[in-house]
Amino acid sequence: MKKVNFIVLAMLLFGSIATSQTVETYAGNKRVGVDLMWFKFFSKQNNEKTPFLFFSRNRASTDWDNAPTAFGSTNAVSYNFKNGVGLVAVGSFVNAGFTPKAGVQFVKIKGDFLFFGWLVADLKKEGNLDLFGMFRWQPKLNEQWRLFSQVELFPVYKPENEFWNITQRLRIGAKYHGWAAGFMADFNQSGKGDFAKTNNIGGFLRHDF
Repeated sequence: MKKVNFIVLAMLLFGSIATSQTVETYAGNKRVGVDLMWFKFFSKQNNEKTPFLFFSRNRASTDWDNAPTAFGSTNAVSYNFKNGVGLVAVGSFVNAGFTPKAGVQFVKIKGDFLFFGWLVADLKKEGNLDLFGMFRWQPKLNEQWRLFSQVELFPVYKPENEFWNITQRLRIGAKYHGWAAGFMADFNQSGKGDFAKTNNIGGFLRHDF
């Protein structure tokens, strides 16, 4: 219980410091949704970047028959060393409730390329193991336009019953100043041996603040 209280308190304290960065809306052949993401290093009063990073992601979606909304909120505070490796505490809110997690993180930002990912475990007996990786590449096409490409890999393993839930997300399109739009595809496989497969293919529109 103390671990839960600590993580919730960290989210409340640090959440007020971060500013919104990205809002995305997407529509596919199966589902429509919204994705809000924050990704920001804390700064000192002189704007010097600190080793502390706040990450927050809030996703909600429903199908075209307006089924009950699927909702997920992930919030994390990490301490990052100069080589990009960090220690991270995560609070995950889903329809089933709140789950605290902890583990290691890696961040690499170089030019037009960004990688952000972690390996975390639920802070409970026989909890899930989450491996998350986000690759983003935004090279210049000319003075006004950029290519926007983003790939996410998100396998979750539940050792209690050897169950896998594996998600891949793809975004590729064009970016004009703070706006980006293009093709999106979300894939999911879940199960132990015979995996059930789902997909959602369509388009996205996003804005960076």
